[in-house]
Amino acid sequence: MSPWLIHWLPAIVIFIYLAVVLYIGIFAFRRGKGTGEDFFLASRSIGSIVFFLALFATNMTAFAILGSSGFSYRVGLGVFGMMATSSALVIPLTLFFIGTRLWAVGKRFGHMTQVAYFRDRWECSHIGTLIFLLTAAMLIPYLIISIVGGGTILSALTDGRISYPIGGAIVALIVMATVFFGGLRGAVWVNVLQTLLFIAFGLVAFGWIGGHLPGGFTGAVQHMLDDPSNKVAPNAMGKMGTLMTRERIPWATFLSFMLIPLSSIMFPHMSIMCFTARRVTAFKKTVVLYPLCIMAIWLPCCFLGALGPGQEQVRDRVASRSEQFQDWYKARGQNEHNDPAIADLNKALHAAASVAINPKTPPPVKKAKATAEAVLAGVEHQTMPPDVVIHNLFAIPDAKVKPAWNKVATANSDSVLLEMLKVYVPAGLAGILAAGIISAVMGSDCHQILGLSTMFTKDVFTYYGGGRVSERATVVFGRAFILIANGIAYIIALGQPRIFDLAVTYAFSGFAALAPMMIVALFWKRSTKWAALANTLWVAAWLVFMVYAEQHYKPGQAILGHAAQLDSNLAFINAAGKVTLWKNFTPVVPMTLGAALLVWVVSLITQPPSAATIEKYFPGGRESAAPSLVTA
Repeated sequence: MSPWLIHWLPAIVIFIYLAVVLYIGIFAFRRGKGTGEDFFLASRSIGSIVFFLALFATNMTAFAILGSSGFSYRVGLGVFGMMATSSALVIPLTLFFIGTRLWAVGKRFGHMTQVAYFRDRWECSHIGTLIFLLTAAMLIPYLIISIVGGGTILSALTDGRISYPIGGAIVALIVMATVFFGGLRGAVWVNVLQTLLFIAFGLVAFGWIGGHLPGGFTGAVQHMLDDPSNKVAPNAMGKMGTLMTRERIPWATFLSFMLIPLSSIMFPHMSIMCFTARRVTAFKKTVVLYPLCIMAIWLPCCFLGALGPGQEQVRDRVASRSEQFQDWYKARGQNEHNDPAIADLNKALHAAASVAINPKTPPPVKKAKATAEAVLAGVEHQTMPPDVVIHNLFAIPDAKVKPAWNKVATANSDSVLLEMLKVYVPAGLAGILAAGIISAVMGSDCHQILGLSTMFTKDVFTYYGGGRVSERATVVFGRAFILIANGIAYIIALGQPRIFDLAVTYAFSGFAALAPMMIVALFWKRSTKWAALANTLWVAAWLVFMVYAEQHYKPGQAILGHAAQLDSNLAFINAAGKVTLWKNFTPVVPMTLGAALLVWVVSLITQPPSAATIEKYFPGGRESAAPSLVTA
């Protein structure tokens, strides 16, 4: 096989897959009825198996595969315990108690979005618009995650021959075309293929890569256990190679991550999917199968990611292809660069290279000085290849070099699975497995874009149009918004934000904190529109605070408090540059618990909806309950 074909074969396989996806979208377009309900909800006709596959694909994004493996690469296997186990428990419960009730009210009253339900349930108008604006703003980061994932995959598989911006644009355009033509029916049909692909990816990739690791799978695991960084303190999260076991995860952090899965049912595209089932019994298979499929996806990805730092070839490829390293290397090690990690690395290397040598200097210091000098000279004169530079940087024991280098080395961690595919898997199979990864990216992206389009069309365009908008105009405007939303997300994604951090910090935390509003709307007749407003403003205020704090405070700096020990402060910026609270709680805890308290208190002191509306949603004066899954 020619070298050219070896380099391009994975990308060729992915392009074939993308062509199939596009064809499915066009075929779905031919089956469409041209009505708003058909374009946005597939006429509420999705059967049980297709409903499960589509719903699962809707919630599995680049975060589930690239983000989880990248985070495991940085901090260890404990990511599976923090995220996957709680998701496997909480998400099925929310689908059972909340999803079924959403399906029932949507079927009975014709609601197509969360906001439409809130407006009718609480007799609110502009408050509903505010809810739309907040949810749309928080969904944009989720769209960005998908585009980042697509660009990362195509760029990594072709060793940069397809640049990150071009790769992201290709995936974004295919997704946009699929949804533009096929609507929800096209997205759902594509999801059936995609779910099967990325479930197969986890099993095949784990088996093949595990069987071809140097020293075998057992040896790789033992190497991970023997990593010296595993002897750091339990709270020292964020250091590459740390085996984050249960006893070494801060309990506050673990509890914080248990609230994150509450966000799933509040994502607009997930709640809209709940309206599409033909019968409520479709939720039965979903509740049973969801935990099993989460394990099939998350466990292989987290495990392979955690093994990555121990595989030198994989580690070096991940680091050498990071944007930070490439910028530093091209600048020949002389420029400070705008990235603080690059500036720190330059300073540390120059410091290590300028150490005075005398007869009493320990041999490790002498070796570190010589290595640092060689790296700086080799990069400056372009005589040392990137991989050799990386090996030398890892070998320098200097205490100042190590932390600075770790920041650079882990900057591209989301690509660890892709680099493993290139190192251990034949080109053709690597392309097939990469198609499984990219299917997770596109499966959710289709629904996210369509969800935004549905909300804009129904909650703004049609609502303020006073019902004078035709079905045809509704679909046209929905398609127009698809183009606009995708364009905005792509522009932001060009900055390559880190997938896991972006999702957890903004999208997941914000939507989890909106869950109390959905719960009281469905199950407490005394809840009011003013409680919904309080919940919305509370979440918006927290998001603004997080963005401000992360822009104006440095890692390790206290925001509220002055104690020397950071986790004793009320709020501080952790090593990753994210807002953290007392005892290592993440912001999702006060956001969600505070929202629940606000909703309860404000509902008790404000006027409830009219008796007619309460009777409409709670007939006979009884609090609502989810419909039975036993009957159709």
